[in-house]
Amino acid sequence: MTKSKKILSLLLLLLGTVAAQAQLASNQRLLGYSVTDDIDVKGGAFGQAGTYTLGAILTPAMLSPYEGCRVVGMRLAAALPLGRARTFIYNIESGGLQAVIEQRQRIYEGWNTILFNGDGYEIKGSESLFFGFDYVETEEMVAADEGGLCGVGNDVDGGFYAYGNFGSGLGFYPLSNLGCLCVQLIVDVTNLPRYDLDMTYIDTGFKHKQPGENVEVYANYRNTGRDTVFTCRLGYQLDDRAPVFTTLTDTVASGSQEAWQFSFDIPADIAIGLHQLNVFVKEAEGQPLHEKSRNDTIGATFAVYRESMERQQAYLEVYSDQASPYVPFLDDAVESLASQFDKMTVVNVHRPGTPLAVSESAYLHELYAYTWPTFTVNRSYFPGEAYVAYDMNDFLPVLPVDMSAGILGSVVMQDAATPAFASIQLQASYDAASRQLTIQSQGDVLPEATAIYGDLALTLIITEDDVVSRQAQYNAATQRTTTNQNYRHNHVLRGYMTSALGDALTITDGQFHATHTTTLDVAWQPEKLSVVALLTKKADQVTDDNVLDMDVLNANSLSLDQAVLAVPAVSAAHRMPVGYYSLDGKSLGTSVSRPGIYLKRLEDGSMHKIIKR
Repeated sequence: MTKSKKILSLLLLLLGTVAAQAQLASNQRLLGYSVTDDIDVKGGAFGQAGTYTLGAILTPAMLSPYEGCRVVGMRLAAALPLGRARTFIYNIESGGLQAVIEQRQRIYEGWNTILFNGDGYEIKGSESLFFGFDYVETEEMVAADEGGLCGVGNDVDGGFYAYGNFGSGLGFYPLSNLGCLCVQLIVDVTNLPRYDLDMTYIDTGFKHKQPGENVEVYANYRNTGRDTVFTCRLGYQLDDRAPVFTTLTDTVASGSQEAWQFSFDIPADIAIGLHQLNVFVKEAEGQPLHEKSRNDTIGATFAVYRESMERQQAYLEVYSDQASPYVPFLDDAVESLASQFDKMTVVNVHRPGTPLAVSESAYLHELYAYTWPTFTVNRSYFPGEAYVAYDMNDFLPVLPVDMSAGILGSVVMQDAATPAFASIQLQASYDAASRQLTIQSQGDVLPEATAIYGDLALTLIITEDDVVSRQAQYNAATQRTTTNQNYRHNHVLRGYMTSALGDALTITDGQFHATHTTTLDVAWQPEKLSVVALLTKKADQVTDDNVLDMDVLNANSLSLDQAVLAVPAVSAAHRMPVGYYSLDGKSLGTSVSRPGIYLKRLEDGSMHKIIKR
């Protein structure tokens, strides 16, 4: 079972109205990925007898509104009587799991309410908790093809995990196809203020916007106080401009959540670069928020531009794994799309620990790959999604390759149409005797590039086609997975000519120039190699905190099949500059020295606007 990619807003259904059948005290609330008695899937099973430690994970962001409250019990649903089982709450720490509550309880079919012995557990607000139960799947369940698990809703990050060693070491394994596991914590909220609202989510759409553009904003807020709120005052503020307030009259019960949608026009005089929109709660029931509230403001950053360039190539980065039988299906879809759309370059980054892996690329899997294969386009984030990456594994084996290519193409085309703020041209030379490859890079950089991204970096990636290796393959007709000893991989990442995070660029008068040299590995076939160039923000490290800033500004690629014949090769998308012109078309020769806005003509006849400072 693998974790599926789902909409981020599903994560926000964390705490809602109390389930009618729960019969909780007036000072108690349910905490979990579902807080009703709904069950959408019954009879979930592993298909193999054994004991499994199952549960859900609550993050600090989910727990912090309930700092000081006590967890006094748990509710869980079972499709069959499960006998006497261990229920638990673990604190997730860097050294492993620390048990804070363990209690054995007989589990009956349907919903079960378990009240913990003693005082329960006090929520600190900064921890992550794994809570659930030990599930025993018997041989009888396997034979009947019916298990005892219940799920609700869709697959959500955090909503259903197994903890143990399933062949890849001890740890958490996300599970799918059941939705969220039907487990809930019972929380005593006596310590909460009477009225309190938290902002939980904000979405301002795509990253790049222009002055005068109307921005649609979607925000969620949750009642984290004890009493129902009938009237609240919310506001938003762009940068340090005057805040704008509105009064909402929605009935928001304790623990439930509501949405606030509004729009605003980006001011015409706004500067290019990054801007911050904050959305916040001002009052609830006419009263200022309780001083304890830590989540009454939420913010989003977007970029404003005036000038832009066309993207030279969309960058499709695939996180591949030779052990995954889905990889050949995605490979076929990629090749089909590449045959129809030439403004795309592809790099297959193989999973660490596999024969085709490159150690420097391991960070990409840590950042993006929640299952294998997954992929990103321009490493850019689609608003509202739970992950930057996408996967199509649920339907790759059952759809014709042209349909899979069409789905993949819709993502690629969308990101290929986004604005670029810098260009890159490549020229290669190769010495067959020494196997030395030299790449000369140059490009134009608009002021928007540095205003939005700061310092820029160039990454040069070497890929190889027709790499013969082993690959797991799935036969839909026989429903069996076999290993093909002679599978041919294309676009395989072989190495970097720069740092894996990119080398810093020096920009002078709106242009950069760089030269990189490497000696090709003797195992590589030069005529099957390509160089892929990426322009990104320069960063010393990429983490979850800054990954959304690391989208690719522009990409270009160059096949070395000409270079290995000792003929200097030039990237096809853009040739070297041969002349400059004023905006009224007057020729200015092969160079310009005075600041201004000019047109640059390249060898292929294309014209590009540049700004020289």
